[in-house]
Amino acid sequence: MKTVLLFPGQGSQYVGMGKEMFERFETARRTFEEASDLLGYSVSRLCFDGDHEELTRTDNAQPCILTVSIAAYRVMLEHLDLEPSYFAGHSLGEISALSASGAIPFSEALQLVRLRGQLMHEAQTQEAGGMLAISGANLSALEEECSLPSFRGHVVVSNLNSKGQTVVSGKKAELEKFREKVLTMGARAVAIPVGAAFHSPLMKPVAEVFENALSRMRFQKMRYSVLSNVTAKPYADSSSIPSLLSEQIVSVVNWQGCMKYLYGRGVERYIETGSGMVLGNLARKDISPGSLIQATDGNKDWNTLLASGGRIDTGIDFAAILKMALCSKNHNKTDSNSIYMSKISGPLRELELFASQTGQVKSTAEEESRSAFMALHKIMEIKQLPEVVRNRMLDDLTEGGGGLDVRYA
Repeated sequence: MKTVLLFPGQGSQYVGMGKEMFERFETARRTFEEASDLLGYSVSRLCFDGDHEELTRTDNAQPCILTVSIAAYRVMLEHLDLEPSYFAGHSLGEISALSASGAIPFSEALQLVRLRGQLMHEAQTQEAGGMLAISGANLSALEEECSLPSFRGHVVVSNLNSKGQTVVSGKKAELEKFREKVLTMGARAVAIPVGAAFHSPLMKPVAEVFENALSRMRFQKMRYSVLSNVTAKPYADSSSIPSLLSEQIVSVVNWQGCMKYLYGRGVERYIETGSGMVLGNLARKDISPGSLIQATDGNKDWNTLLASGGRIDTGIDFAAILKMALCSKNHNKTDSNSIYMSKISGPLRELELFASQTGQVKSTAEEESRSAFMALHKIMEIKQLPEVVRNRMLDDLTEGGGGLDVRYA
């Protein structure tokens, strides 16, 4: 089974992240200690016991997220017989992926993300900007709005997170007007808790300083293929790291393109390596519902990964899936009633069986959960539900999977 390791970016942090792994694995503890010694403060205290606002500060969050990701990766190397085909990281996570691939030693990666975080934090204090996560709006429609004279040069598309979520960045005043316009389009929009227009041309001064720092570094050969957020394709070699990492700061994070690339190469297993399950939930929008999505966020996740043929707690409520399948409107005007019923009866019976076995209890069987999602997708196709409606339904089922709870900058 082809496997990709997904490394989360800023927005995945939460107080307590990595604590269960730290307490369970000596390798994780050594990784946290290494980071603390280099940075000059206790990374474990900040991750486990720190104030949420303190941890969320860009200059704090980025080194902490990198540390949790590399600790998780090292634990997997030590305990799993794993040979990934690809690495991919969202924004900051791309540096975690490059470090795990061997291109950047962990100590140098820490220094690099500390600088990146400091530069971005300074940008927040100097430029009144922000970011909006939007769902339920067509990408081309958003791009057209950004091209209008009132927004041109002030608001741009900055993150393609999934089919269901696009992020725009811009100057604060224009961004608020853009939010009001989006709401009139029937879409949903929420502000991401950052104070600058990340991944936009407004970050050019940051990108220039960052590229200068990158140009002084020496990068090693990558042991695994690492996808770039800018190109949505693997790096050709380590020589392109300075240009692509600096360009990423001012360019669109094409995470949806990365998922499309992986799915097109036959990747079936997606392991989120680090804090949270944001990337795994986003992936549910853009890959086959039969794919295996796993995480390293807590002991349940580690139990699954370490167990031979293990299953993961997907947190899926089969009764909720059945209710959604039954209550969604039928847009199928082409099939006769008899043909429609013959098509939909099979997947509905499958969901009814799962729901009758589990009731309102969330399943721990990964195979059953994957089958349930496949049945739901089939019902969506038979009912010919519009893509926007499908995305909203999946948003409601997954824990932040492409919905507005995802605060990814």
